[in-house]
Amino acid sequence: MHRINSIDYMRGLLALCVMVYHFMSWSIGTPDSSTTLGRLGIYTVSTFYIISGISLYLAYSDVKLSRQNLRNYVTKRFFRIAPLYWIATLLTGFYLYLATQSFTINWEKYISNLTLTFGYYHPKNYIPVGGWSIGNEMVFYVLFPFLVAFTKHKWSYLCASLVLGSIYFYFSSYLLTPAQPLAQQWATYINPFNQAFLFAIGVGIGMMRKSHVSANNLYPMTALVFACIAFTYWPVDGNQINIVTGLNRAFFTFTCGIACWSVLNLDIKPQKYITPALKFMGDISYSVYLLHGAAFFYTSKYLLPLIYSSPTPHEKLQFFCIITLPLTIALSYFVYRSIEKPFINLGKHLTNHPKQNHLLARTPTGQ
Repeated sequence: MHRINSIDYMRGLLALCVMVYHFMSWSIGTPDSSTTLGRLGIYTVSTFYIISGISLYLAYSDVKLSRQNLRNYVTKRFFRIAPLYWIATLLTGFYLYLATQSFTINWEKYISNLTLTFGYYHPKNYIPVGGWSIGNEMVFYVLFPFLVAFTKHKWSYLCASLVLGSIYFYFSSYLLTPAQPLAQQWATYINPFNQAFLFAIGVGIGMMRKSHVSANNLYPMTALVFACIAFTYWPVDGNQINIVTGLNRAFFTFTCGIACWSVLNLDIKPQKYITPALKFMGDISYSVYLLHGAAFFYTSKYLLPLIYSSPTPHEKLQFFCIITLPLTIALSYFVYRSIEKPFINLGKHLTNHPKQNHLLARTPTGQ
């Protein structure tokens, strides 16, 4: 199965959206749920989970379930995720050490992050910005072999999806309440049981993809335009809790699924300047996602005071967009070339057996 470039492009654009959303939230305030950016701030990660399910299914659906293949799967996932997550954790921890006078190390918290186990028992225990989604992803990696086994029979996969979907909507209808802001219910929202259905949707979309994408883009492009318009103009406002509860949760989940199906099935022709830029962002998307928080912390503390003595919220946003954003992209590219790719290649080398032909899917943030 060849690499799906359109999904990589989508992943890169979504990582950029997350960064801009956070920079705006940390400077002039969290965008309202009536705004497109306010909605993307929540549903970008949801879309990452769908992309992750798609990528893993297309990479591993034809691989026979065996101990050796499971070891290879775990090895590749580990070398894809862990090294960069360690860097983000240590950078964030070092910043907290510099910025906090009475800093003490919570060893249990740091060990659970460095071992990537916090998602299984304490999802809110993450350290890097956005780290909660990686904790969830590690849970989904354990779920994935079972989902693939279920896909061998459509009815068994449907039953598994219905179970995960029921849990998903139990959270949005009963465990999360519009009466309180999302920030006050964050620990409930980031529970992996409240996100696993999105990953299962991705697996289902991967199942529906044909081996060869038609050159006729009419249906996927029409569906993509519909999903974008519906996502943008669906009538809801107020705190972001309103877009993750009730009917709104179902609607926005549907539009994200349609968008992913559309992008997966688009036949995108190479463009001289646009395609290289999209590929570049796709390649560094995982680094952008995990490192933009640390870049924000350090530039805020050490560079921002050199330019503004008492910056206004809009001056902060301007600084983050002009200084922090390009620095983050440059750092992400350096880390991708010097750390991510070598470890990805190491994972491939360690699992390279002549009789096996595995593709390295990317993850959550859909990397």
